[in-house]
Parts: sequence; C-alpha cells; structure tokens
Amino acid sequence: MTKILLIINPVSGRQKARTILYRIIDHLCRNNCKITIFITKGRGDATEIVKDHGAEHDKIICCGGDGTLNEVFTGIVSSGFNLPVGYIPTGTSNDFARSLGLKNNSLKSTLDITLHGKEQYLDIGTFNTEKYFSYVTAFGAFSKAAYGTPQWLKNHVGRVSYFFYGLSELADIRPYYTKIIADDIKIEGDFVLGAISNSTVFGSMPIYPERSIVLDDGKFEILLVKPVKSPKNLQDILQGILMHEYNEDSVIVLTASQITILFEEKAPWTIDGEYAGELNSVQISNIHRSAKVLIPNPQAASERT
Repeated sequence: MTKILLIINPVSGRQKARTILYRIIDHLCRNNCKITIFITKGRGDATEIVKDHGAEHDKIICCGGDGTLNEVFTGIVSSGFNLPVGYIPTGTSNDFARSLGLKNNSLKSTLDITLHGKEQYLDIGTFNTEKYFSYVTAFGAFSKAAYGTPQWLKNHVGRVSYFFYGLSELADIRPYYTKIIADDIKIEGDFVLGAISNSTVFGSMPIYPERSIVLDDGKFEILLVKPVKSPKNLQDILQGILMHEYNEDSVIVLTASQITILFEEKAPWTIDGEYAGELNSVQISNIHRSAKVLIPNPQAASERT
C-alpha cells in the first residue's frame, strides 16, 4: 500500500476542503492507499507536520492554497526529505496551480494526478536563509493584496478580490530606492515593484508566457517595475505585462540564481502570498531541484483509459 500523508487546510479559499474531504479519502482508499490525515489549525502547522511525520510516508498530498503548499515544501526542504507532493488546490487564487497545469481540473482528475502524475522537480528559493518560497517572493506595490485582502472578501468574490483590494492601494504606490545584485549583474534605481519567481502566474496575473518558465533550471525570473508616472502609465505597464511585451523604460526582466536586494528604507515583502515583514535587505538563493511535485502525465492518463 502507498503510505500517504494527507495535509488539509480547512479554511483556505472558500473552505472547499471541508466539502470534498470524503471524496478525497474515498478515492485514495479505493486506490490501495494507507492515509494519515492532519488538519492544519494555524500558520506553520503544515511545515511541522511534514517534519514530524514525512519520514514515515511515501508521498504527501496537500489540500489547501499556495501558502499551505509553501509550508509543505518548507518542511520537505528543511528536513532533506525526497518525497513527491500531490497538490489539490483549494485556495482563492491558486496561482502556482495554474503554472503546474492543475487549475480547473475536476476533483477526480486532480486526485488521479496525485496518484499517477509525473514527478516534476522544482527549484525552491531561500529567503534570508531562514525562510523558503515555492513560486514567488515580492516587494512593493500590491504586495499587501495577497495577505491583506479580508478572508470574507476572498470567500465571496474569489480571485477578483485581490484586484479590488489592489486598486485601493493605488494611492499608496511609492518607489523604493533599490540596489540589486543578480548573479554578476548590478542594478540600482527606484522601483515600485520587484518580484522573484519560478512561475508563469503570480498576483492572479499571467506574467510570463506559458511554457516559458523552466521550473528546475536553477534560475529565478526577476521582474522590476519602475515608478508609475500617471494612471495611464500604470495601465500601459499592466497591459504590457499581460501581453508579455515588457517596455524597458518601465519594466526590467532578467534571470539569476543568487540575488541580493538592498533598500535605503524598509520595504514590505510577501512569500507565496503571505506577509514576510518589512526589511532593509534580502538575500535569495536558488536551491536547484530540491523538491518534487506531481503534474499531469498524459501518457499515464491514456494508459488508464
């Protein structure tokens, strides 16, 4: 029997996990799985569950949002485990799920992927050595939208709630004088937004073209947005990013494995959609192929049919 550690966040998104729990357990049991179930009760619980019980299992299945998935990977990487992770996304935005090809699948299809999916290696990032990120860490404008949007608004409006909450921050957009060392490239100047990512989607926006991001190439993508001059300029910047046409006068895009970011004054940060504090300096490193996630496997699906 496959020994599965099932970690469930019951309050992620619209509390979807509560309504599908029986179907998840039923499907896994019918597929010869021995399941150990843990329900998270607060931030950081998933990491501790993985650390305490990961060694006893063959696979981990995470049912929650991108923040819960980050905690699972944090537990795996910090413990040195070599366990594949199946992901049942039940969060509000599920940005990383979209990059992994797990968005808008039926529950049965998603469960099949957790059991028979293809193992995809991932690069995980360290954030000042003591924290990890799975797909994105960002500073500046809109950084508060993911963690600051009230849960009731997420539950009733969904992904669009981030957009509306982000609009409320427009009046507070301000530049941060930033010094960046990305491998051997040095950049200095004012930026209203900076994002270091390993995903095509973050902030509920498809920032990079599909299939343009290699999840295990040892590099992170860096997006830097220069100060916004007017509402029209902001509109042009957002439209350009959505069209994947990056105007060098407004947006800088590059890749790197080792990144140092310094500010004259503290800037707010997020890690995988969760608040990471206000900091003067951040050191980011790419841990090459340090985790595994299960993604759609067309060959396995055709064989079962």
